[in-house]
Amino acid sequence: MQINWAEFSLDMSFLVGMLIVVAALPMMLANGFVMGVSSILGGLLGKAETKNWRLAFIAGSFLAIMCASLKLGSVLKVVVIKAQLKRTFTKPLPLFLLWLFGMYFPFDHTGAAMAANPVCKVEAKVCAWTDKIVGVKTPNMVASGFQISPDLIVTNRHVAEDHLRVLVRNAEGKVQSAVSLPHDFPADLVLLRMEDSQPDLKFKIELTQQKSEKLYVVAFDQGRNGPRIYTPGAFAHYPDTATLPQARIHTDARALPGNSGGAVVDEHGRLLGVLASGDGKLSEVIPAEHINAVMRQTDNKHQADFLKQAKALRICADTLYFATQIPRDPPVPLVSKINSNCKKARNKQLYDQAGQLFGKWWMFDESEKFLLRSQKLDPDSPNTLMSLAVTYHLNRTPEKELPVLKRYLQINPSNPQALRLGIQTAGMLKDKEFADEVLALMRVHNPAALPLAESFVKEAFAD
Repeated sequence: MQINWAEFSLDMSFLVGMLIVVAALPMMLANGFVMGVSSILGGLLGKAETKNWRLAFIAGSFLAIMCASLKLGSVLKVVVIKAQLKRTFTKPLPLFLLWLFGMYFPFDHTGAAMAANPVCKVEAKVCAWTDKIVGVKTPNMVASGFQISPDLIVTNRHVAEDHLRVLVRNAEGKVQSAVSLPHDFPADLVLLRMEDSQPDLKFKIELTQQKSEKLYVVAFDQGRNGPRIYTPGAFAHYPDTATLPQARIHTDARALPGNSGGAVVDEHGRLLGVLASGDGKLSEVIPAEHINAVMRQTDNKHQADFLKQAKALRICADTLYFATQIPRDPPVPLVSKINSNCKKARNKQLYDQAGQLFGKWWMFDESEKFLLRSQKLDPDSPNTLMSLAVTYHLNRTPEKELPVLKRYLQINPSNPQALRLGIQTAGMLKDKEFADEVLALMRVHNPAALPLAESFVKEAFAD
């Protein structure tokens, strides 16, 4: 992104600084949250041409806090008596220090600093995972990871990409630099070691053989700027990891963008996997046993191939992100770039995203190719199966859509979109048996849609 410095005026920066502070004050009063300006303050040490607007922004926010404090007296909830507070705001140095303090530290309604972690209301062994969670920051994203030893962190390959160094922030707020360790195992995992450390890789994580349905995602939450335990899931579908190393656990455990690399544990706090992706509805989880395989196959001799694939991951992901802004008829060089780099990335999630994008562009042949690549890696992925069903539906190939929908409904029979597509496909193919199966599922999972579905089936089979 390029900033048009000619249009980025000092008076506008000053005004924006004041407006942001005014907007932040109600949040301070209601929730105890305040704004942070660490990146803006840090930028004062950077390029000279960016300093003027940063200074103007800070001056505006400083003035807004001063005015609000003089008016309201106790807005900042500093632990001093009112008389002391009034005197404080007449002295420049204490006021400046108070402003800095207010920028960086949230307060609760009594004036005490907020706890880093809220009270944990689940099993203690699940709560304990919050101490192991780290935030991972790269030039492209903020994601998650977790410690398996003091100097060793697990996260996703698609998080670290080909960046030589990343920043990690632990649960105590300590920020350190870390580097990726090359390996040749195909799962979307990577180990990060703290820079200047030499962690031991000759150990094995103890894992459970039990397969729980109730899974928790424990990951770094960007909104809270710390670890969080998300709402557990009610179902989980486990893959055959021996024959399908890129297949994932599929669950309805809640997760959000930015949680990739977080730990996934059962109700007893036993590690079951590493979150690969989540959209708030369905989450994909890399089985935890692959962490041990990655440790066994980590070796510097894999560096060249590892970085080559990691570069393709980055280029593919960046290109797909940019390309989503194009509604139709993408330029040929862009299509070529996606095809080339996303194939080299060899990543199930990116195969899905590429297939979905080509489907959006009505390029159904390319869409099918990428989604079939993904399905080969993970035959029971609900995301892949649904994307493939939609591609076949839009391309009017119901004979291909039928087996995909049947498999999807075996895994997730409550999905309204899958049920609707099932009724329509059964009608197009005159498949009464499948229509009856879908109607039976609707009676259980989506009874509100049943009358319309029954009417459609009656009409479809009338002749």
